[in-house]
Amino acid sequence: MEAFSEFFAVTEDVFIEGDGHYDLEVVGESHYQRHLKVLSELYSNKVGNRGLVAKLHYENTNPHDKKAIRVVIDGGTVGYLSRKEARLVRKAIEKVELEGLIISCNAKILGSRRVRLYNKIDFGVWLDLPIMKL
Repeated sequence: MEAFSEFFAVTEDVFIEGDGHYDLEVVGESHYQRHLKVLSELYSNKVGNRGLVAKLHYENTNPHDKKAIRVVIDGGTVGYLSRKEARLVRKAIEKVELEGLIISCNAKILGSRRVRLYNKIDFGVWLDLPIMKL
């Protein structure tokens, strides 16, 4: 069994409890609307999206930003942290010696209706991750 575990290393998650403000905005959600719609429907019966957890993955091989942090909910990408926020989070994570672990936190999906050409809902994601408290 040890030989098996060498090939499939399990990455440990560390859950960071926020202050309930959900003031860290995820960017690039427009590319992941299909997954966000599914998540919104799954969690719509839970008040305030309770139980919705985001995982932050370092994406050092991202061709647009070598310090990118991808945000994943229920196994699917929902967006990224902004360049500025990604660097702040990385710095905070390194400071508390959690580098190499997957940080997770509570998340909310919010929708807004677009009225111009199409009557469709665009979803956004907000994280309850108090960066300054790390």
